[in-house]
Amino acid sequence: MNIAIDIGNTRTKLAIFENQRIKKICTDNFDAVFSYLKTIAVSSGIISNVSNPDLTKKLISTYPKLVAMNRQLLFPIEIKYNSYSSLGLDRIANSVGAYSILPNQNNLIIDIGTCITYDFINFKNHYLGGSISPGFSIRFKALNKYTESLPNVKLELKEPKLIGSDTVKSIESGVINGVKAEITEIVKNYTDLYPKTNIILTGGDSAFIKSIVSIKKNSIFAHENLTLIGLNCILNYNAKNN
Repeated sequence: MNIAIDIGNTRTKLAIFENQRIKKICTDNFDAVFSYLKTIAVSSGIISNVSNPDLTKKLISTYPKLVAMNRQLLFPIEIKYNSYSSLGLDRIANSVGAYSILPNQNNLIIDIGTCITYDFINFKNHYLGGSISPGFSIRFKALNKYTESLPNVKLELKEPKLIGSDTVKSIESGVINGVKAEITEIVKNYTDLYPKTNIILTGGDSAFIKSIVSIKKNSIFAHENLTLIGLNCILNYNAKNN
């Protein structure tokens, strides 16, 4: 039994894996997940943390069999990224997750959370890189912070009308339709270069995006737990190759 823990900016997710499959998931704030972990017999596990490094230290000091996701681990994909030292470990985990599900194929992974990250792995299982842009919440907050009169609109994911009939609806239209247009155009640019490409959406807002973004001629999947799948794959790969 493996444990995979993904500590994000707003929530923590824990998955229990048996035979490469997720048996159970706990999603909550860190303290609640930490308490839940006390009920599990931890034999091996891995942690990805894009939030607070002290939380990883707390976990490992309590459960020494857990390891932190790091760049010294072995990966089943080849990283071809010029600034490897600054490449987000969650982006690596997502790419390994895509490899685990759809190996030897072109995969574009779009992680929709605090930021929107785009990561591309080709059919040779080479990670080539991608891009990063602001997520929904950042865009809403930026409009309020950097203008004199625009309100701070609460994030509510729904497909807005193109023409906003008041200021709040105009902001919702601009942000949500803007993200929709961004994702659609970036997918088009990738698939023009690599026609046979799978589109994998992950992150907390992936199901919503999948429901409103139409991508023709390409396979599109929503895997909210892709990071956890990738972490488990990395853990198993290192167990076999060390």
